[in-house]
Amino acid sequence: MGEEARPGRYFHERPGRWCPLGYRYGAYSLRAAAAFETETLYVAGGLYGNPFALEAVLAAFAEERGERALVFNGDFHWFDLDPADFLRVDRGVRGHVATRGNVETELVSPSATGGCGCGYPEWVGDAEVDRSNRIMERLRDTAHALPAELATLAALPMFALARIGGVRIAAVHGDADSLAGWGFSQERLDTPAGRA
Repeated sequence: MGEEARPGRYFHERPGRWCPLGYRYGAYSLRAAAAFETETLYVAGGLYGNPFALEAVLAAFAEERGERALVFNGDFHWFDLDPADFLRVDRGVRGHVATRGNVETELVSPSATGGCGCGYPEWVGDAEVDRSNRIMERLRDTAHALPAELATLAALPMFALARIGGVRIAAVHGDADSLAGWGFSQERLDTPAGRA
């Protein structure tokens, strides 16, 4: 097929617009057995490197009574470019169940055209995509100076499965199929195909 016969090729190969195949786990994977059972489950998503948000989540979780678990479901790093902040967030998350989001995945295994790994759809502007890619480049510099933390991030799963009161729960960073998560976006769910 000639280049002119492939509309959208450039768009989908631009860094930050493309979702690497390694991001896909597929809904079928979520049928696996639950890894743990608990009475209360906290799922904290999108800390984005905010140590104050981390402290607030940990304080609220500490107040819970009974059997409880806390899952950090990816993208807990982002604006923590300072190594001290990166370590603070990493160590706070480490004592709990954690999954990797596109941020952690791109830190440990950057794809050639993944950029920030966000797989932004066409309705997100180029300026936001470019800004996200620049943040990721700077965050990689921080993370690569911390090889032990990178090794820990590399070992994280892409989702966590729990059982609460006999009900299986899947904590995913993205959607049922992929870390990028645009299948669960408001724009996608507002279409007949998305609702189906």
